[in-house]
Amino acid sequence: MDIPESRNEVKSAEDFMLEIEHCIKAAREPGLDVAGQWLHQYRRASLLIEYGQQFRNIEAMEQAIDLLENTVLDLAPKNERPDDWGLTLSSLGNVLGILGQRHRGTQLLESSIGAYEEALGALSRQKAPLEWATTQNNLGNAYGVLGQRQGNEPMLEKSITAFELALEERTRDNTPDEWATTQNNLGAALHTLGQRQKGTRLLAKSVAAYKKVLEEWTQSRVPLKWATTLNNLGTVLRVQGERQSGSRTLEKSVAAFKNALKVRKRELVPKDWAMTQNNLGAALQKLAERQEGTPLLEQAVAAYKNALEEWTRDKMPMGCAMTMANLGVARMALAERAKDQAVSRLAVEDISAACEIFRDASHAQYRELGEEQLGKAKALLEELGS
Repeated sequence: MDIPESRNEVKSAEDFMLEIEHCIKAAREPGLDVAGQWLHQYRRASLLIEYGQQFRNIEAMEQAIDLLENTVLDLAPKNERPDDWGLTLSSLGNVLGILGQRHRGTQLLESSIGAYEEALGALSRQKAPLEWATTQNNLGNAYGVLGQRQGNEPMLEKSITAFELALEERTRDNTPDEWATTQNNLGAALHTLGQRQKGTRLLAKSVAAYKKVLEEWTQSRVPLKWATTLNNLGTVLRVQGERQSGSRTLEKSVAAFKNALKVRKRELVPKDWAMTQNNLGAALQKLAERQEGTPLLEQAVAAYKNALEEWTRDKMPMGCAMTMANLGVARMALAERAKDQAVSRLAVEDISAACEIFRDASHAQYRELGEEQLGKAKALLEELGS
């Protein structure tokens, strides 16, 4: 889940600077009333936020925070112009949330949530329903990120509630793309909470939300968004399938990843391609546990190997380590079924390499899990060699 909902257009740095300078001059026009000053300064802050996002410029976003807190809010008194005051706070929540995602800790995210909640206390749902809904959507994102970071289930529930409220105004008929965006966010929040709770009720609701997204984000209209949604859907279906008997849901997960790869090609989006290859491998591996033979395990191994072509130790060490570990476990299962000592030896090498990266990165938990699997792989190699 990202904060905030992005509507940025691609502009050059020079374009941004020219527009910002224009706002500064316009706000100083003689005789301009307070509402006019607010409008230009608010626009200036928005440009600073967009510039900061596009060019990853933290200083610009810090300038936007200072401008919103110390100038723009004063130009929109709550009692006189509550909607403008609310919009200002909503923008403040956006920029605090962006920075909060990029920094460790929770203070900025908590401040973002506080700004959004104040904004919602002032914005009129009747007069400005779409602005109110956008703020609810962004509040849901902030709650979701903070809930994930803290492992806080009540906060994740608040995230879901905020998205559901946003969808009361963001209907498919009125704002189809925004409706799909919030459905997508809702699907992610339900997935996150569903993983933490027993059963499949929330996971099923997540699947339903992602399927709604696919009604609007079609392959022909927005292929990359379509593929991303399929990747997310496949991930939820895999978790759901693991908790159910039978193979049908896991088969749907595999199909979702394979369809996503029709668009997520390595030459176009290499990191996303590798992610989906890894996810496909995991789904195939789980499906193989419920079926006999080796073909599915062989396909899982192939998918993991594909992911490792892009997720190298130099480019993405933790992604590489996780995939190496997954590959080793898949090869171990394949070796056991096929009684193949050579494949078993490769499993030991894969898991050993993963443990080395976990050790270098000081990830004690992953290293412990990896060493447990390594012990099993070595025991299997010894057994097959005897």
